[in-house]
Amino acid sequence: MAFRIDSGFSRVLLMAVSLDMAAGCSRRTPEPSGGAAPATEATSATETASTAARVAAQPADSPPVATPAAPSTAPAAADSEYVKWDPATKTVTFRLVAGPFEFNHFTSGGGTLTVPAGSTNVWNFLQNDGTPHSAEVASGTGPLPNSGGDPAIPRAYTNKVVEGMAQGETDVIRFTAPDTGSYRIICGVPGHALSGMWIWLKIDPAAKAPSFGATPK
Repeated sequence: MAFRIDSGFSRVLLMAVSLDMAAGCSRRTPEPSGGAAPATEATSATETASTAARVAAQPADSPPVATPAAPSTAPAAADSEYVKWDPATKTVTFRLVAGPFEFNHFTSGGGTLTVPAGSTNVWNFLQNDGTPHSAEVASGTGPLPNSGGDPAIPRAYTNKVVEGMAQGETDVIRFTAPDTGSYRIICGVPGHALSGMWIWLKIDPAAKAPSFGATPK
């Protein structure tokens, strides 16, 4: 027995098949160009969580990471509130402040200035007390002198060494350090050194730069 298929039904069937094929094509994820694998929803979620974790771990006020600068090849120079060093000329510049009955906040040998042997010393003296004061480099051995007037290093003393300078007056002490030795920097006004107004000066042949600070115990 032979069956006859109506031409109208055939057209309806062909249209249904065509629509189903078109819908299937529209549901396919388009492949990225260049052959890269398509990103899935799971991969995108993982990357988003990883990025959020990195952001949360960094403090809000963290500065940007700077590229470290190349280390300087310039020689380090001693530079503090009181002492500076010029290695090219081997010059020590020292700020010596007197008062009240102390030098640079030290008394009774509690501070020590160390300078290299043979260095040129330029000391800028400031009298910062209502009582007259002066400065002199005295011997580092024997009893403390009662007054100035007998410097242990030539020209290592201020003007008015015994009389004392008035408050606000300044002077500059210039001398060349000897090869070695320990000395005292004293106030030359009678009785002041014995009252504790003195600190140490050390000439160190091994020193490459000056230093100033509390005397080591």
